[in-house]
Amino acid sequence: MKHGKEKLSKMALFIIILIGVGIGSIGSFTTAVMVEKTSGDNFCSVCHTMKPMTESYLTDIHGGNNDKGLKVKCVECHLPHHSLMGYLVEKAKTGTHDVWAELTYDKSKIDWQEKRKRAKDFVYDSGCLHCHSNLKDATMGNPKSFIAHKAYFLNKDKKCVECHTHVGHHNLGNYIPKIETKEK
Repeated sequence: MKHGKEKLSKMALFIIILIGVGIGSIGSFTTAVMVEKTSGDNFCSVCHTMKPMTESYLTDIHGGNNDKGLKVKCVECHLPHHSLMGYLVEKAKTGTHDVWAELTYDKSKIDWQEKRKRAKDFVYDSGCLHCHSNLKDATMGNPKSFIAHKAYFLNKDKKCVECHTHVGHHNLGNYIPKIETKEK
């Protein structure tokens, strides 16, 4: 009798582990699909507010306007790439904020031109370096490029978009609406 109970509890443990692996696999797969489906301009441009940013992005080299057909997804620049957990947490926070803002903010009062001055708050160097990982080696052969990036290599207080102000959104200023200031 004791042998039968032991066999039954081993079987129950095996079934619990199998169910756990199945749920974990389905959860991981679903998360991966959701992250992929919500990563590019097709999803980001669903919100009317993002239309100008999407239009300028599509005219940029990073938006696919290049001879190689390469296209960087929005999250490649606008989410951190230092860790998977950091990426997922920031994606959830940013996504939640963006949905809240789209539903509740008076978007006509958002000064997008002013927000552009804070690009360093919306673009992550880890995203830039994810693709441009050979930046130091690539600039070594070009003294002008190396000198321009030397301060960055020595001290990362400055972010890529502070010098590369138009990266990712070609002529963005021409696409976003100007806020009319009312004089009293």
